[in-house]
Amino acid sequence: MRPLATLLSIVSGEPVRCSRAARAALLRCPQTPSAGLAALAAGLLLVVLTGALAAPAVAADQSTMAFTVVNVEYEGSKIWIPSTLTVKKGTKVTIKLINNVPSDPNQHGFAIAAYNVAEVVTRGEPKTVEFTADKAGVFPITCQLHPAHVGGELVVLP
Repeated sequence: MRPLATLLSIVSGEPVRCSRAARAALLRCPQTPSAGLAALAAGLLLVVLTGALAAPAVAADQSTMAFTVVNVEYEGSKIWIPSTLTVKKGTKVTIKLINNVPSDPNQHGFAIAAYNVAEVVTRGEPKTVEFTADKAGVFPITCQLHPAHVGGELVVLP
């Protein structure tokens, strides 16, 4: 299976076939030590553009938002995707966390310290966190169990 199809399959949990254009975009990545991360970024962009990941659910009044965030491993790096979550101040946020990392350890953390969110997610046992985004700013999302893992950010707009 090609790298992009592999990434999309990991994220969606289903076999994915990539278009010729998607494969061509991936093959244009330079063959450098960072090519894997470039391929990951290209793959994530294609995931978002093609709708392979569901967009966040938004209520008509935008007072609530729900996200599904999946922990995956790509070329040895563990990352929660999507890695940037954007909401407006005052929004009630619900995040479903799924750990799809196949390698050990089987538990990974998801933490947003500014909102007192710290959850341990075991492979095969999704968790849900809820909070109200009552502070505007950019807040780091980390793995409190493994600080070296790739983090993300929560962006709360005023």
